[in-house]
Amino acid sequence: MHSLYNRSGELIAYLHQNAIVHPDTFEVLGIVLGNCVFGRQAKMLGKFFHHKVYAVTGELLAREDEAVLSVPQSLNGKNCISQVWDIMIRIKDHLCPWVPEKETWSSASLAEFLYVE
Repeated sequence: MHSLYNRSGELIAYLHQNAIVHPDTFEVLGIVLGNCVFGRQAKMLGKFFHHKVYAVTGELLAREDEAVLSVPQSLNGKNCISQVWDIMIRIKDHLCPWVPEKETWSSASLAEFLYVE
């Protein structure tokens, strides 16, 4: 499990087995397939590469801390997998367009991208 941080260095999510997981509720907010980031509505919203999450416009949404964390006992693995599969089976568009790599941060947060679709 890895941590994802916003531009202020605040923990905003965990990355666990390709699932983007809320740090408090352990709800699956999105998934990473290959390097494509899909939100809860199964739409491609960005890309994950070089330990950073980018919007399709290329602006930064989150950065990953490479330190490996232990999985909290309160994370329900079966529920997490079920939520991931729920997103995966609804993905209809598997195209993953090129995303430019910018160093500027998006004015919107990763959570806003993942929730607002």
